[in-house]
Amino acid sequence: MKPHTRELPANAMSTQTTLDDIVFEHRNKDYGAYQLRTTYSANLNRAFWIGVGCFLLMLLTNFLFARKNDKVVDNKGVIIDLQKIPDEKTPEIEKPKEPEPPKEVEQVKTVAFLAPEVVEETENELPPPVQQDFEGAIISNKTQEGTESENIAETPPAETPPAITKTVEIEENNLPFTSVEESPSFVGGVNEMYKFLGKNLKYPSAAQRANIQGKVFLKFIVEKDGSITGVETLKGIGFGCDEEASRVVKLMPKWIAGRQNGRNVRVLYTIPVFFKLDD
Repeated sequence: MKPHTRELPANAMSTQTTLDDIVFEHRNKDYGAYQLRTTYSANLNRAFWIGVGCFLLMLLTNFLFARKNDKVVDNKGVIIDLQKIPDEKTPEIEKPKEPEPPKEVEQVKTVAFLAPEVVEETENELPPPVQQDFEGAIISNKTQEGTESENIAETPPAETPPAITKTVEIEENNLPFTSVEESPSFVGGVNEMYKFLGKNLKYPSAAQRANIQGKVFLKFIVEKDGSITGVETLKGIGFGCDEEASRVVKLMPKWIAGRQNGRNVRVLYTIPVFFKLDD
């Protein structure tokens, strides 16, 4: 018994069947997706080689331009003829003027004429000058030779009196110190000071209604006698608290004054005043 066989058409083996032929079997293959799929490989190869060619062309162009720029040489120059450069004249330095020699002081002829004094015993007593000795001479406390002068009324040179030295006390600088050897303090210490503030402070009603709490920083000067002056607010919280703190600080009794070099001095002092509502 012969096996069952199927005869294929003669042209079945001559044409190679592709995946596109299978997909588009019994469909229109003249245009559309079938044409794109069949020409895809050719278009991809063509685009690749065009891109490679453009890239090589760009490299070649840059290479040619680079070589062309290297060949360009700047032959321009400036020729300087040293013989034509004008000689600059060196400015003459003025010589310092020689100081004039000091003028000789002309010595004037004088005649000694001293006031008479009563003494018990004299040694080498000189006779008083006569009228002829005064001609052309100036009355002085000693006799010396010199040029005769017509101004006989000129007073004799007086001896320089000794310098009178006076000790002048330099007025102190009235500016307050910010740091001293012994700082000023409230009598009894810091605790007593805050007890005084707490006893005399009155919480402003406006601050109570607005629930205002905080610290008011004040500065003032403790004078040499311990009194408080120049009270100012450095940082306040408003609502009448600043004014109330200043008022109470001004009511403080005298402090123990600050000391510097063993003496009382004015000192600038800063304190915080607390305002706190009871819970």
